[in-house]
Order: sequence, then C-alpha cells, then structure tokens
Amino acid sequence: MSVSLPPRRRFIQPQSGDDWPSIAARVMPDTPVEAAIEQLKSWNLFLVFRPASVITPSDILFIEPPQAPAGA
Repeated sequence: MSVSLPPRRRFIQPQSGDDWPSIAARVMPDTPVEAAIEQLKSWNLFLVFRPASVITPSDILFIEPPQAPAGA
C-alpha cells in the first residue's frame, strides 16, 4: 500500500535577533520590504497574534502561501 503525502510549504526557522524586516529582506529580496512583511504576516497569523510579538529561533515561519487543495 502506497501513501501519498501532500506537498509541503517552504518554511524557515528564524535566526537569533530576526524581526519581520530582516526576515522579509532575506527571503523575499525582490519584493519591497513592507509588502514582503505583509505577505509573511498573512501566511503566519499564529505569530502575528501571539501575545508577545517576538520571533524566536524555535519558531517555524512559512515563506510561501498555503497550497491550494488538490483538484481545486
């Protein structure tokens, strides 16, 4: 029996001292920083709505939007 796994979203683990602007500049260098930050935040709402808005190296930060469901 074969199991088919769905494609994964690309992600990073932030570096120590990272913040939204440093991450945006590193992972989306061709996008204006403010636009890149807004995209990253929209893909990582669990970090945006955290009580203390701190990004840590143990976080998982998605760097692309969710995948569309198969057959959509």
